[in-house]
Amino acid sequence: MNISISLIFIILQLIVAKPLPSNERSLNLAENQSDLVGDGLTLLKKHCYSCHNPNTNSHDDIIAPPLAGIKRHYSDAYPEKEAFSKAMIEFVKNPTSEKSLMKGPVKRFGLMPKPVVTDQEIKEIVLFIRDSELEKPKWFDEHEKGHGK
Repeated sequence: MNISISLIFIILQLIVAKPLPSNERSLNLAENQSDLVGDGLTLLKKHCYSCHNPNTNSHDDIIAPPLAGIKRHYSDAYPEKEAFSKAMIEFVKNPTSEKSLMKGPVKRFGLMPKPVVTDQEIKEIVLFIRDSELEKPKWFDEHEKGHGK
């Protein structure tokens, strides 16, 4: 079943993904962060919500962990902004079990498939996740209490 979910995700990404023009601005992780808030949210909804949608009714309805939980794990492991961004970008570009901070979700859902997005889009999404208050599923806080958070 995990393979079919991954295949569906990849097909969805291929349908909606479009490459950025070659003259698109190049960003350093620390530069132009204020410009990324709108772009990051748009990209997050377009490329990530198909699996990490915060509008699920229950923990049983999700097909990937909530982004709020992922952010918490990365913030705990990488409290400095640059290290957080670098680690998350590296994982999203090439997801592996070894790089995963969330072994339980990998066991439950399988490893995240490599997304069909540009490196620039990944940076913008990660900076948005890192610097923004993320929408949480309505059941998330209660679920986190069960994990001692």
